[in-house]
Amino acid sequence: MKRWIPLNSHHHEFVEGRSTLGFDKCSLKGAIIIWVVMLCLSCGLLSGCSALLPSPISRFELQTPRPFGYVIGDEIQHRLVIETRQDVTFNPDSLPKQGALNRWLNLNQVSVATDTDSGELVVDLKYQAFYAPNEVKMLSVPGFTLRFNQSGKTIEQAVPEWHFTLSPIKELAVRKDEDGLNYMRPDAVPQPLSDSQQWLAVYASLSLGLMTSVYLAYLYGFFPVWPKQRIFKRALRELSSKSQADMPRGLAVVHHAFNVLNDQPLFKHRLAGFYQTHAEYQSAAEQIDWFFNFSNAVLFAGKQDFAADDWQKLQDLCRVCRDIECGKR
Repeated sequence: MKRWIPLNSHHHEFVEGRSTLGFDKCSLKGAIIIWVVMLCLSCGLLSGCSALLPSPISRFELQTPRPFGYVIGDEIQHRLVIETRQDVTFNPDSLPKQGALNRWLNLNQVSVATDTDSGELVVDLKYQAFYAPNEVKMLSVPGFTLRFNQSGKTIEQAVPEWHFTLSPIKELAVRKDEDGLNYMRPDAVPQPLSDSQQWLAVYASLSLGLMTSVYLAYLYGFFPVWPKQRIFKRALRELSSKSQADMPRGLAVVHHAFNVLNDQPLFKHRLAGFYQTHAEYQSAAEQIDWFFNFSNAVLFAGKQDFAADDWQKLQDLCRVCRDIECGKR
């Protein structure tokens, strides 16, 4: 048989108070969980939106040469290639200053080139090392930080240090030669370049030029051993310095040329024998006949009414004889 134990009012209030307090704790705990979940979702949404925004520095590249094979005094070229958004500006004061960076490294040259269209920034740095190691030693070009400005904010880009090795230029222990002097190894003798082809071209050019000159001299009768090849050339030159008024002198000049060629005075009645010994002049027989007839009329018959055409015929005869003696006819 069940018995019901009535609760007094005080005990009833305690139970009621305990039940109310438990309900308030559960509600607070649920609210905190909901707030944390909402905060996480907000952070995730913000991070996702920020990831969609382009980075202010889209490209950073440090271009360096080989990191070995350097000796004291060598120059080392570094290049920085940076691409940024168009609203990002570079602060040139963030570059290292030209001059001594430390006791053995100098920065000799700093140059900056900017392409406003692409936003590409190219920085050239030329270092020079003055360290004299006793053995191969690893050194480093110190790094630095580049600064950019974007909407009043400062953006930094670190340039890492660069390691390289420096070699000695002489032995650590100085050797002595047989005389007790410092031993110096001689430089390797360079192999001479072959110039046979160049000299062959020079000889060929000189030979060709010489043969051409000899041939031209032969044609124009410049050789003293062949005086008969210059007879009418000299006669034509003398006629060129005279005029029609000097017709008797011009006829005498041409007569002298024929006499020298014939090795004796040449008259009209001896032309047949002349053509036998100098058959090449047979082609000008008509002009030669005219010359002797005209010469007899002027020099012996006293003809004075000669025209300008007669002087031109005399010059033409001399030119034809010159071409014959030069082998052109």
